[in-house]
Amino acid sequence: MRDLSQAFWIAVPVGLSLVCVLLGLIPVGIGTGGTTAPIFTLAVAYFFAVHRPEFFPPWAVFGIGLLQDVLSGGPLGLYTVVLLAGFGLTHSQRLFLVGRSFSTLWVGFMAVCGLAAAIAWFGASVHYGVVVNPMPLIWQALITIAVYPPMSFILSRINQRLTVLAPAA
Repeated sequence: MRDLSQAFWIAVPVGLSLVCVLLGLIPVGIGTGGTTAPIFTLAVAYFFAVHRPEFFPPWAVFGIGLLQDVLSGGPLGLYTVVLLAGFGLTHSQRLFLVGRSFSTLWVGFMAVCGLAAAIAWFGASVHYGVVVNPMPLIWQALITIAVYPPMSFILSRINQRLTVLAPAA
């Protein structure tokens, strides 16, 4: 019975991430004539790494990243590494982040987005064999940072429901 219950609670962030993978396929105009898409899944991974890491294990983060890579058509494994690095860094700082103000959490997310952009830039440069223009990745990070507050609000409401409904660990 515990396995079934645990699978249900893991399905919540995984389901949210699947929705975010699909939303992340919709490009956003960035005012410079180009388009990019925020990494919504990074926001979900960050949030759950801080608040409910037991509901979003690394294997689930890996699977979401791999699905995002396949659906986006980018280098296979790039966003898998980005999500795992962001999740791992956040999880390693969880004791510092738990219970902090939103502004502290947002600054932490900004750092994770910077890391994500650097990893994506490096990975794409290695994959394509040239130094790629970092500006689209910088814009992607900035847009992702900008969408974090409303996403955090929604995820906080979901987390409150999980806290009420979840069995004691």
